[in-house]
Amino acid sequence: MEFLRVASGAAATSLAVLEGDEDSLSPRARALARLATTLTAQPWAVTSETVRDAVRQGLDADHVESAIGVIAMFNYFTRVADASGIEFDYESPLPAFEPDRGQKAVARPDRPASDVRTAAGQRRPSAGPLRTAWETWRAYLLDTDEPIGRDERRLLARVAAEETTDWTGAEELGPAASGPDSPLTAFARKLSREPWCMQAGDLEGLRIAGYSEPAILHVISVVAHQNATSRLALGLAAR
Repeated sequence: MEFLRVASGAAATSLAVLEGDEDSLSPRARALARLATTLTAQPWAVTSETVRDAVRQGLDADHVESAIGVIAMFNYFTRVADASGIEFDYESPLPAFEPDRGQKAVARPDRPASDVRTAAGQRRPSAGPLRTAWETWRAYLLDTDEPIGRDERRLLARVAAEETTDWTGAEELGPAASGPDSPLTAFARKLSREPWCMQAGDLEGLRIAGYSEPAILHVISVVAHQNATSRLALGLAAR
């Protein structure tokens, strides 16, 4: 919510979103808030109608792509903050946001029985600067050998893609993990599914498993970025 206040310059809009008061928003803000909420909490539920609702408020194709890109990227930023324990240290007119840590994640739909792949995981931004920046950072996160290996990076990303129900994206990242979750895959699953439940103990579990502080930062970044990438793909596919 603090991100939204700073970006919009309007505390009232942020509070309305925080409190679920859509009726107080303008039609354009309401359509964007619904797109953001759905793509964040239930990315598999974003449909062409979700996007058309924004288009009816005057957003063209470029605007919609930019909106989806911003929503997806903040699914990256917030997961990095949740996993690492970052807190903002400046004054804000907004009340402190305390998530309901007892809330349950929305149930994920099962993978379709059909083996036909969707195009979701293959969609990328058409805008040059956004696409270049996104793919440059993604290439670094997936194709770097230190401080964690490429196989571990792709495993983490695969778990995150599965949690987002981006099945094509998951397939592109390699085979699924077999057997019970390892500390690494359990961390990726929790950060993807229930980021509001992340605690210092989750990082300690990775340290006990032998991961250094730089390695843990890369683990967080890979999982967070795949959550963003899968949401970007699913949102773009719904246009």
